[in-house]
Amino acid sequence: MTFCQAFADESVRKSFIFCVVLVFPEDFAPIRGEFRSLCKPGQQRVHMTSESDSRRREILSVVARLPVRARLFEARLGGGRSQRVVRDDCLRVAVADLANEPVKALVIESCDQDQRDRQVITEIARKVALPEDFRYRHDRPAVEPLLWLPDVVAWAHGKGGDWGRRVVRTIDTVVKIDP
Repeated sequence: MTFCQAFADESVRKSFIFCVVLVFPEDFAPIRGEFRSLCKPGQQRVHMTSESDSRRREILSVVARLPVRARLFEARLGGGRSQRVVRDDCLRVAVADLANEPVKALVIESCDQDQRDRQVITEIARKVALPEDFRYRHDRPAVEPLLWLPDVVAWAHGKGGDWGRRVVRTIDTVVKIDP
């Protein structure tokens, strides 16, 4: 069996969208190269919130051609639940979902929530049958271009309309998480 890695990031709109993109190792170098070529001079990464609409279309065209699969875990915000609680819920469901995939590693975009993410992952890993050699880490998108994938997919899905249509073939599943 061929194993892949999962790369995760979120987008926050009216709902919290946690996106996990599965990538096979043989595709790492070509995708990284293609994404790095999208960076403008002086730009360290592609980030959809800071791109123009024409650049967004260009980036989404590239993503639509890539041999990747995305899974979205979406939860409503509000109702007295903090964004952190919603993130925890999405992360728990996403990690449990990875137990059903040939995934050996999860890379999450690093932010000020890394320590809490580690606690949640450790908690859920005790409850689900993750592969014995399953690993996870946090990384910065300026260092790991494969983290740009979940940013792009989550942004487009959350934006909806024509933007969402451009990534619909990349998305395998959208899991709605209710409180």
